[in-house]
Amino acid sequence: MAVSLQQAFASRKAADGSIVVRKAMIAWLTLALFLIGLGAVRAFDRDETALTVQVSSADHEQEEGYFSLGNDATVLAKPGSDLYRFLTRQRGHKVKVIFQESNGPELSRLER
Repeated sequence: MAVSLQQAFASRKAADGSIVVRKAMIAWLTLALFLIGLGAVRAFDRDETALTVQVSSADHEQEEGYFSLGNDATVLAKPGSDLYRFLTRQRGHKVKVIFQESNGPELSRLER
């Protein structure tokens, strides 16, 4: 009978250990799923689009401030402005243009 009590205690300790491990695994899995979900929400939170286009314009268009951005867009920049100088320097080069919603009024600026 002493052997059966030792076996009972050993099996109970093994069962308690597996329950602790199972609870720890469930906690880690829950934490991992939460972090993955949080990352997915942040990824879809950004409402923006980005285009990589080549800036081009003929000489007479450049004088008036017209610049083509790829095949789909044309930009009119006031001659002498920062945007005009930037587009003039970038003629023939590819640039990345990002469109995103503005949170409020702010001054126009070029970021490098």
